[in-house]
Amino acid sequence: MDSLLKEINMLPGVFGCFVYTGHQELAGAKLPPIFKENTIATMGNLLTRTLKMATMADLHLAGLEFKFDVSLLMVKPLEDGSILVMVCEPAVNKSLINMTLGMLVADIQAAINKGPVQAQIAPSPAAQPATPAAAAPPAPEAPQKREADIDATLAPVLEKIKDALAYSIGPIAGQTLRESIETWAQQGPTTKKELPGLAALLCKEINDKDLEKEFMEQIKPLF
Repeated sequence: MDSLLKEINMLPGVFGCFVYTGHQELAGAKLPPIFKENTIATMGNLLTRTLKMATMADLHLAGLEFKFDVSLLMVKPLEDGSILVMVCEPAVNKSLINMTLGMLVADIQAAINKGPVQAQIAPSPAAQPATPAAAAPPAPEAPQKREADIDATLAPVLEKIKDALAYSIGPIAGQTLRESIETWAQQGPTTKKELPGLAALLCKEINDKDLEKEFMEQIKPLF
């Protein structure tokens, strides 16, 4: 599911997306950190109920759109009451999105039908045999900082950077930005003050002087 949602996120003007089932379960999500899990669940519940009410009224909708000042919410009904929700910029290329969905919907539905992967739950301490302190394994190393660790307040800025990058390198902008953010996060602080470091990494990916200059002119006001 993750790889399918990543393909959608790579489309210019798409901020993120998620899949919610008719059983009120989140099947997968690729959204900026500002979207918390309870917020996604609330959106999923409201949208699945809206489509269910439309079906009860014999209104078989091919999709729903909710336009706001700074974003567009596109909802694609799937089978058994499931939905695919995409958060986009208002001027997103809908034809490109619909063409992409035409190739991905069947695979997304197949991933939903497989069901979520069963989580592995560690046994409670009471069920584990006592281990002498001297034999205790060494503490695991701290995980490397990833995109999810970026401050949520930077999410709107990063989305604007992704849009500017899409003008230079096209649909792969989303994936390129995510990979560059991971590298940037491993280099030190990930504050707004350090954004020029991220911009330098992205310019290396663009690898074209004219496009790099245009890209920097678009994002310089964000620093």
